[in-house]
Amino acid sequence: MTDGQKRILGHVLRFLVAAGLVAYVVRGVALRDTVRAAPGEEARPVLGETPEGVVVGAPDGSEVVVPHAAFGPGGAVRLSGIGTILRRLGERWGWALAALGAMMLQTPLGAVRWQLLLAVQDIRITLLESLRLTYIGWFFNNWMPGATGGDFVKAYYIARQTHRKTEAVTVVVLDRVIGLVAMCMLGAAAIGASLGDSRVRVAQAAVGVFLGGAAVGGVVFYSRRLRQWVRAGRVLSRLPLWPILARADRALLLYRHHKAKVAAALVYSWAAQAASVLVMWFVATGLGSRAAWSHYFLTMPVIWIGWSLVPVPGGVGVAETLAQGLFTPAVLGGEAPLAASEAATLALAMMLAYRLVQMAAGLPGAVLYLARRTDVSPMHMRDEVESEAPDA
Repeated sequence: MTDGQKRILGHVLRFLVAAGLVAYVVRGVALRDTVRAAPGEEARPVLGETPEGVVVGAPDGSEVVVPHAAFGPGGAVRLSGIGTILRRLGERWGWALAALGAMMLQTPLGAVRWQLLLAVQDIRITLLESLRLTYIGWFFNNWMPGATGGDFVKAYYIARQTHRKTEAVTVVVLDRVIGLVAMCMLGAAAIGASLGDSRVRVAQAAVGVFLGGAAVGGVVFYSRRLRQWVRAGRVLSRLPLWPILARADRALLLYRHHKAKVAAALVYSWAAQAASVLVMWFVATGLGSRAAWSHYFLTMPVIWIGWSLVPVPGGVGVAETLAQGLFTPAVLGGEAPLAASEAATLALAMMLAYRLVQMAAGLPGAVLYLARRTDVSPMHMRDEVESEAPDA
């Protein structure tokens, strides 16, 4: 099998995984409103409205009117479909504007962080250039989540300007890792506010495991004694592409001598990730969620880990599956748990709204990319970054 065939097969497999996850997510979602006439009965689709009540479909295919008076505690219950839930955000547009404002904070904060990390490698770019490339990368991540991600585009532009491809790719990866660690640190802080809440045990455990693994990995990687004990140099020399890996290893080790810049990058990451959590909090509240603030700070890190680590385009299906699993009926309903189908529908609507806000905030990246577009296609950019050709 040629390299081209392997790449095509990889893309097909990723899209199949995403399609399977989407099918799994949609299966429990109510596409339109339903009515449960009495506790324990099957919910029936809403067909229309009359002055007397709500028209629903009966099991035999006929239409039945459920009187308005039948709705109430212990009686009939109307469960919102995804269309009704999404319309709430239009009616409560203030929450949508707040979410967009919070999302717009992420790019400048991320640009400053990236500039700091690049400076450690003696790659000097202006803040405006860092902001431009961060916007372009964000645009590709949110609008073109296929074979060419924004990280490859950012790495290509930096490598072309500096002829230091290995360092450029290393910093892009490190930038993402620091963002994930910062998000989970916020989640760890939220654990204290929800320590006795059994509804978020899974999120608490996932955040703890990821942070523990990151801490152990960091200690092992940066400890001179442990590196000597495991003979890191000899291990690298036996791996494929070892000259490139050795250069990336040296690039990462430089950060051991620049703790102040790493700490500053972490602070900027906290601010950016807090803004990201607020975006979900705002859109979810506008859509009707009654979850506590601490649930968002615990749940979003887990979603982001899956979104970043599972190799499907744009995390499609991964984020939605995790949202449905973590934003349970008890979490979203607050003191009054939602029905399972309504909670699954609301969780999906939350992720859809979050993605739409992301896409809106990333639109400036399209303008910046078109303004300074080269003859090199995004796919070729990825090929250049992934090639084994040595750095200049």
